[in-house]
Amino acid sequence: MEWEERYQEWLSADYFDADTKQELAGIADDKAEIEDRFYKDLEFGTAGARGVVGAGTNRLNIYTVRRITQGYAQYLLAQFGEEAKTRGVVIAHDNRHFSDVFSLEIARTLAFNGINTYLFKEITTTPELSYAVRKLNTAGGIVVTASHNPSEYNGYKVYDETGCQEIPERAQMIVDEVNRLSSYDIAVAVEDDEHIHWLDESLDEQFIADEMAVLHHPEVIKQAGQMKILYTPLHGTGRKAVLSGLEKLGFQHIYTVDEQLVPDPEFSTVKLPNPEDPEAFTLALDIARREEIDLVMATDPDCDRVGMWVRDHDGSYHPFTGNQMGALVIYYLLSTNEELAKQVKPYIATTIVTSELGSKIAASFGVDTVLTLTGFKFIGQQMNERAATESFIMGYEESYGFLVSMLERDKDGVSATFTMAEMVAYYMQEGKTLVDVFHEIDEKYGYHRENLISKTLPGKEGLAQIKELMDTFRHLPQQDLDRFGVAKVIDYSQGIDLPKANVLKFIFADGTWIAVRPSGTEPKIKFYIGAVADTEEAANKRLDECAAFVEHYMK
Repeated sequence: MEWEERYQEWLSADYFDADTKQELAGIADDKAEIEDRFYKDLEFGTAGARGVVGAGTNRLNIYTVRRITQGYAQYLLAQFGEEAKTRGVVIAHDNRHFSDVFSLEIARTLAFNGINTYLFKEITTTPELSYAVRKLNTAGGIVVTASHNPSEYNGYKVYDETGCQEIPERAQMIVDEVNRLSSYDIAVAVEDDEHIHWLDESLDEQFIADEMAVLHHPEVIKQAGQMKILYTPLHGTGRKAVLSGLEKLGFQHIYTVDEQLVPDPEFSTVKLPNPEDPEAFTLALDIARREEIDLVMATDPDCDRVGMWVRDHDGSYHPFTGNQMGALVIYYLLSTNEELAKQVKPYIATTIVTSELGSKIAASFGVDTVLTLTGFKFIGQQMNERAATESFIMGYEESYGFLVSMLERDKDGVSATFTMAEMVAYYMQEGKTLVDVFHEIDEKYGYHRENLISKTLPGKEGLAQIKELMDTFRHLPQQDLDRFGVAKVIDYSQGIDLPKANVLKFIFADGTWIAVRPSGTEPKIKFYIGAVADTEEAANKRLDECAAFVEHYMK
């Protein structure tokens, strides 16, 4: 069916509600908007389905949510049989527009298929959803969230029975089931169906207690009595878990940004609710400078990512990237607890677009690194496969997400805030800031610096442009590669060492590298750059040269 026909179907079919039809009638004269809403169905990427909220097959609404869920129900019943019905699915949601509505529609759709569902009553972090799947031994999990995307977005993440996001092979099985559905007229159960169960706060309390228990040196918290922490959830889900956990851990001076405690779906105090964006810290840093805060942290709306700024000796504030936070935590864990490296086959897990610094640090302590494709699902998959024979220490990505325990199989912004707060407290007892510690790392392992160039290309036309750019970089002339000093090109679409993925990596003679991949969650193409040198100036110079290489072919 072409997009024009789909549009007319949504305007005329009895099973679409009046509000949906009214919204679509309002764009009758905007052919480009109609095409963008109907030229395709929402697709699963590295983190499930994600899209703009609104009417249409390429939007997130109760009809697309029901259709995805019906496909997921058929997948569960095919995989688990009657066991799927009894074990059920746990469902969480964040504070975005219609998240609570979509969460209930998911439950009603699963319930109609006889599958038990367990819903959180309030907004809940993504790490707690992963934790809950494991704790409740359900057949799977779903969280309604668009993570750090702009306010007009929402999303749908699917988790397997281990609390790991579905890996591509299994996600494709869900997609196949969804694609077998020719209609958006999906039957749902009533809201008080016997298969719909509401979770109480006891699970929240157990989650926080277990998150607190992952720390290695909790005794330093009492010793750092004057340490000041500011945490903000950026209007998202992290408020309860993080603030109550920090208090229970014994931190005595905890600050926040009052306006950002409100679970506002418009994220009205920030341009983007993304801790990777320095502007998201504007209000927090104003308070920090006034109150002389030692550590400033923010999590994204579903609390699986965390950003950090620290106060240096001169009172200035310094941010750390996801790569740098990962390296700091690895260094902290291994240098302050020698027992970690003495475990059976200890390892860290990270991705092909993440800095090599963490791996260098791990190797210096005799700890292996497992490399995966981009997406924490692949790290979770490795954790599952190695659980019986190897010892997991940490998994992290460059995108501000890491995990330091086996409690979940996804990024965990809750335990991450606890770990970083403990780390700052530990080094404060030695008279150091994290700026000092990272300088030590630079001197020991070389100056590793990274950059990310991201180009947004929305809509059907943007999708074609992204494909064209990937084709351009995939077929660069050899003379151009030689001219820029490229020593090796890895095309992961060929399945080299890892599952096939639409990723390219250019490795230069001096070890500098560029990785190119389309985003799995946003209409973007991303260029990751990593450089290492004997000085920070030299490393930054190589970053600039690599950026020029990228820009040369982006014109």
